[in-house]
Amino acid sequence: MPPRILIIDDSSQVRNVMRRLFESEPGWLVCGEANNGKEGIEMAERVHPNLIILDLSMPVMNGLEAARNLHHAMPAVPLIMFTSFQTQVLEQEALAAGIRKIILKSGPLGELIHCVRVLAKDAA
Repeated sequence: MPPRILIIDDSSQVRNVMRRLFESEPGWLVCGEANNGKEGIEMAERVHPNLIILDLSMPVMNGLEAARNLHHAMPAVPLIMFTSFQTQVLEQEALAAGIRKIILKSGPLGELIHCVRVLAKDAA
């Protein structure tokens, strides 16, 4: 099943880049966008994504808190944290919150595409 991706990031520029990147892949669809964790949870309930990408640092509700809620509500939906920060403590907290993979924003975008491809295949 091709990925139906929900993007949750407070930067409209990051969301736009990700949307263009994902929609350039055959069959991939960005089914929604949100600019904070609270909006992301509400959007996920409406659009039923099969993969969610979220930032860590966002206003209203951060990515870890949103991930906990999303993982509880949709445990089969893979969560990817796309962030500028990575520490061992964050990795442990992210895994405990249900995040399957942390991808650094400073890394190559090909890594994000590969991760979505693998997780979407695993979730199908």
